Amino acid sequence: MDNGGAGKLDVIPGELGFDSRDVGLGFESVGRWSGYKWSLLLSVFSLFGYSIAALIYSILTWYQTWEHADVMLVADADVLILITLSASLLLLAALVGITGTLLNSRPLLAIYAILLWPALVSLLSVGYVSYKRAAFSLDLKLNLAWSQWYTDSGRTAIQDSLRCCGFADPLHEAAFGPRCFPRTQLPGCKGPLLRFERANLGTLWRLVFAAVPLHIVNIIVSLLCANHVTHSFGKGLIPKQYRLRGADVRADAHRLLEHFARDGGVTRIPPPMARTESGIGFSREDKEYRHAREGKTASSSITSG
Repeated sequence: MDNGGAGKLDVIPGELGFDSRDVGLGFESVGRWSGYKWSLLLSVFSLFGYSIAALIYSILTWYQTWEHADVMLVADADVLILITLSASLLLLAALVGITGTLLNSRPLLAIYAILLWPALVSLLSVGYVSYKRAAFSLDLKLNLAWSQWYTDSGRTAIQDSLRCCGFADPLHEAAFGPRCFPRTQLPGCKGPLLRFERANLGTLWRLVFAAVPLHIVNIIVSLLCANHVTHSFGKGLIPKQYRLRGADVRADAHRLLEHFARDGGVTRIPPPMARTESGIGFSREDKEYRHAREGKTASSSITSG
């Protein structure tokens, strides 16, 4: 206690059960970040990187900003939808993870760790569909799709993009237009479409399966580091069952009144031991109590004598 100011305590953070480096929920300086927080932040930013890349690719494809994007819109619309959903889920998980890491929020980091699992499923679905379509009878699948699934507008988009006419030749289920007619010199679309699908789907499933191990590492990092984002364990709050309530104060007061009524008076309780300023040994600060004890000892010795 400071002698110059009444009621002013010199508080040492370590003696109160918390680390002075912890700020709880909120931002803190970079110098106070733990190694777990750095690991978690790098993991979250890696997730943010490939989620943004997938989302940009899907948006550019939807708006047909790269060559032959319209071919993918017609031939691989289901794969594109899966990529868009997966990228959106990955981006949501990354944003939750970044927010929870910077704010030291363990509830947000728990949500982030949970979101990584459906994101993994979405990644695997994109890779599985792409690989299965590219690896097993791709030419027969394209023949069936051209004959039964593609509309005239879809065939026209493929023919205009790949500069071809019809499937096997201009007379094989062609969508006729200014460039595509029975006596045109353009080749059929089977060869160009097959080559495009093999290259495009092959690139997709290779990239997705390459990102899966990194995503699994991110899941492991989230499980190991999410609860150690600060130097202390938990939120630094007193557990609910140990908090002082009004009922506890009234119960203590009732017990004290019963004790005083039973003993018929107030029994003086010796003052607590107080640390000296040097921190070595203990001393009593209540001089009145010490003098009263010495006087009682002297009177007892006189009476006995």
